[in-house]
Amino acid sequence: MRRDIRRRLERALQRGQVRSGGSGLSEEMRTRLDRALAGSGHIDSLSDPPIREDLSEEGEGYIARDEGPVPRVYAADRLVGGRVSRGDLARLPGEEIPTPHGPVMRRRWQVPLEEIASLRDLQEARAGSGVLSALLEAPGLECMKPERALYLDTETTGLAGGTGTYVFLLGLGWVEEDRFVVEQLFLRDLSEEPALLHRAWEVAGGFSTLVSFNGRRYDVPLLDTRLVMNRFPGVLKDRPHLDLLQPARLLYSGRFEDCRLQTLEKELLGQVRDGDIPGAEIPGLYFEYLAGTDPARLLPVFEHNFLDVVSLLALTAHFLHLCQRPDMDPRALGGLGRLHGRRGNRAQARELLEEARQRRAATYRDLRELGFLYKRNAEYEKAMEVWEGLITRQEKYIRELGFDVTPYEEAAKHLEHNAGAYRQALEFTVSAMEMAVRWANGQSRRLMDRLNHRAERLRRRLNEDPGAN
Repeated sequence: MRRDIRRRLERALQRGQVRSGGSGLSEEMRTRLDRALAGSGHIDSLSDPPIREDLSEEGEGYIARDEGPVPRVYAADRLVGGRVSRGDLARLPGEEIPTPHGPVMRRRWQVPLEEIASLRDLQEARAGSGVLSALLEAPGLECMKPERALYLDTETTGLAGGTGTYVFLLGLGWVEEDRFVVEQLFLRDLSEEPALLHRAWEVAGGFSTLVSFNGRRYDVPLLDTRLVMNRFPGVLKDRPHLDLLQPARLLYSGRFEDCRLQTLEKELLGQVRDGDIPGAEIPGLYFEYLAGTDPARLLPVFEHNFLDVVSLLALTAHFLHLCQRPDMDPRALGGLGRLHGRRGNRAQARELLEEARQRRAATYRDLRELGFLYKRNAEYEKAMEVWEGLITRQEKYIRELGFDVTPYEEAAKHLEHNAGAYRQALEFTVSAMEMAVRWANGQSRRLMDRLNHRAERLRRRLNEDPGAN
């Protein structure tokens, strides 16, 4: 199977098989398509993995197939099918719908669900919600059904939030039979905010869980602020909420250059946006629109928002499947292992971290954690194997992370207290002192005092018992 979601969608657009404005899908598109890897969360091969280097024990990175950039599908001119006239506000993409607070402009897209994540994939992914809930310490997600969640993303008049910030474009997505529906609510004028909020509240009432990207800190608090200011009877913050930025940082931090949504699209879904508008430019475009510029200049914003919402569904499937099958992405094994360790699941943590080490996908932090887990479980020889591996590659790690005395000290402790190998323990201690002077200029007086104290004690023991190891 190939990760070419957008390539196939592009062909569908050209054939007129994906339509907007509430229209249905053609019968041809209802036939089963190749399951999208990004949606199912499964990858073709664990042995041929984007080439990137992580600080693994063997000094070699996890290797992934690089299929090259995936073409952008929903280009701005396709969003409206060429129907927007310059300066014609009434012909911006969408339709006007009534609410008790007046009209609001809505744009609806329907995408074949199979192009993102099949319904079966989503239903099977449910089993991962319990693990994800425990790892994120979010009890409300224990019984999450991804096919019954509301996926949301906002475009706003400012990036800092606050009472003066408006949501001018709200993207809402949900699964509807064999389709993924994306509804975009647009604030043509600030006076239409109550109507937009009413429609958003109405839609949200039909779903048990919210899914966003950084929405817990930004989108939902901002929407709640606007709801309160407009005297709506409720808020969204108390609903079960999966903020995908949280598992992304916990599992992949340090693996990718950052954990932005588009980086995750590239690294986890194999998708690359071409010419996407930078988020920092979006508020300015809306203010220009309010000042009377051509509404068509906002079309890239509609596209950006649409793709954000679609990606939320694919990433949700990825993380839920990952909780069931950690081996499907070796890059996440270490993060999952450390997270299990943090939650007290030490046996699971050791298993995952050891698998990451065996697959040369463990970072320095992963290996440190594995060494301590073995030590706490009294598996001293295995811990020693980890410490020696870290020491062997120490100079490589130092250039990236700085000097860390931990593996030297832990090796010396084991050799002194468990193995009675005082001479070897002294050798590791002296090496640690030399490395500290070389790479840290001996700046930590406390560290040097500690190492000197250990070295002196070991020398005394060797002098007292010349036959000691």
